[in-house]
Amino acid sequence: MSEIIFIEEVSGVGKTTLVKALRNRLRACGYTVRSYTEFDFTNPIDFYRTAYIPNGRYRELCRNHPEQAARIRRYSIPAGTATLVRYYDGDTPLFPESFLGKLVEMEFCYNPPHPAPLADYSNVYRAVWESFAGSVDGAVDFYIFDGSLLHHPLNDMIRNYRASMEQTAAHVAMLLKSLDGLTVKVFYLFTEDIAAQLRLAHRNRRQPPPDDGIVSFWTKRREYDEYVLECSVPAHQRMNVTKYGYENVTDRIAASITA
Repeated sequence: MSEIIFIEEVSGVGKTTLVKALRNRLRACGYTVRSYTEFDFTNPIDFYRTAYIPNGRYRELCRNHPEQAARIRRYSIPAGTATLVRYYDGDTPLFPESFLGKLVEMEFCYNPPHPAPLADYSNVYRAVWESFAGSVDGAVDFYIFDGSLLHHPLNDMIRNYRASMEQTAAHVAMLLKSLDGLTVKVFYLFTEDIAAQLRLAHRNRRQPPPDDGIVSFWTKRREYDEYVLECSVPAHQRMNVTKYGYENVTDRIAASITA
C-alpha cells in the first residue's frame, strides 16, 4: 500500500533538498517513489500559477476563445463547482501572451489580484485532494510532497485572507480528512534560529539578505505551524536539522517510513 509523506518547514530550512535526498535514498533501496518539489507543474495537490474559474465562467471562456479551448482543457483540473487551469510550467508560459493575462487575473493562490472567497478556496482544495486520494496508484510505495500540507496553504491563507490560526488548522484537518484510508506521515523540519537560517538560505539562493519584515513573517509562520501541528496533525514528527544535520535527518525519516 502507498504511503503519503509530507515534508514541511518554514522557509529556508531545506525541505526541497531533503525531499530529493530522501527520494534518491528510497529508490536506491528498490522502492517506487513519486516526489513533488516546490513549483512542480505535475503536483496533483498543490498549485502555482493556476487560475481559479467558476464552472459557468469556464464554459464561457472556452466558448469565447475557441482557438485556446483545447489547450485550456488540456491544463484543466476539475475542482467541484470550479475548475483550475495551470498557465505556467515552471517559468514556461503555457498560453500565448494575448490570452495569458486573462488567466493571471484569475490566479488562485500566488498573490491573486482577486482572491476567491476563503470558503471557495477550501472547497477547491477538498475536491482536488479527494480526487487525488481516489487516484493513488497502489504500485507506488511512496508519494513525497514538499510543503503541500502546511507550507503553501498556510502562506496563501495568511497572506491572501489574513486567516486565523483556527482557520488554518481547520483547513489542514480538512485536507487530512480527504486522505482518509491512506497511510499519511508528516515530518516537520526546524532550525533553532530562524533568522540565521533565512540569511543562509538567501545567500545560497543569491538573494538580498532578509529584512526585518521577512524574518518577522516567518517567525509568525512558525507559531502558526506549531499550532496547526498540535491541533490538526497528531501523528507528525519534528526533526531538528540544526542538531542532527540533513544526512542524519534523512536517515531518520527513511528509517521511520520503511520500518
